[in-house]
Amino acid sequence: MKEAAPLRARRLGLTTAVLGVATAVVSSAAGQAPPDASVSQTRLPTRLECGRTFRASITLLNTGAAPWTSADALAAVGGEDAFSEAARIAIPAGVEVAPGAAHTFRLLLTAPEIALPQGRTAWRMVDGDGVPFGETVAQAIPVECAPRIDDAEMLETNLPARLACGEPYPVRIAVRNTGSVTWSKGDGYTLGTVEGGDDFHAPARIAVPGDAGVVPGADHTFTATLVAPDAAGDYRLEWRMQRAGAGFFGPSVVQPVKVVCAPCAAADERAPR
Repeated sequence: MKEAAPLRARRLGLTTAVLGVATAVVSSAAGQAPPDASVSQTRLPTRLECGRTFRASITLLNTGAAPWTSADALAAVGGEDAFSEAARIAIPAGVEVAPGAAHTFRLLLTAPEIALPQGRTAWRMVDGDGVPFGETVAQAIPVECAPRIDDAEMLETNLPARLACGEPYPVRIAVRNTGSVTWSKGDGYTLGTVEGGDDFHAPARIAVPGDAGVVPGADHTFTATLVAPDAAGDYRLEWRMQRAGAGFFGPSVVQPVKVVCAPCAAADERAPR
């Protein structure tokens, strides 16, 4: 019985020491500061026109206790942003942002093609697990769309006033874009026949060249080949600019065409002399 007390004392001391180490580890983990970030500088638009792109930048200061690595990123709040296709912009591989240092994130913000009076972009840092931390960068960006005006001016043409039956004829029609929108093949801008196209075997629509648009104020010459009808008579040709889904716009160019057929040889032989 005399030796039992010292043994219990030794066991009690060992247990106390182990608990002390565990407490110290827990205290150390609890004392580790979470990552943090504060806004240092931003370059963000205050408004944008529809479809316009802005080269933005956001500089954040590492105010936490641990460095940022490529596992950390600037992320769109809510997982997406109306002005960017990228939801995350990571810190480049091999780059560390030490506590107290700053890092600049660069991003392209593009306005949608529709008006957005209450547009807003918002970004915040996230760690490797996607957990957000630090201050949020938010900016209201109203999006305004200029009114779309489709208009044209007919400049000159070589439309014929008289053709022989079946005669081919190359035509040129010069048009000026007097609207506010660039004409392009992708947007469905064409020179269309209003009347007479079928009579003269003309294309119903002549598209703007696919490799270049016609900007406001610029001219473009459309070309086509007509073939006169086989029946003599008085015909009418009318051409006008149009946009797919919206119809014709601007003035027309109109040309009456008289088609004359030469008498055939058989008719000549039967004619009285």
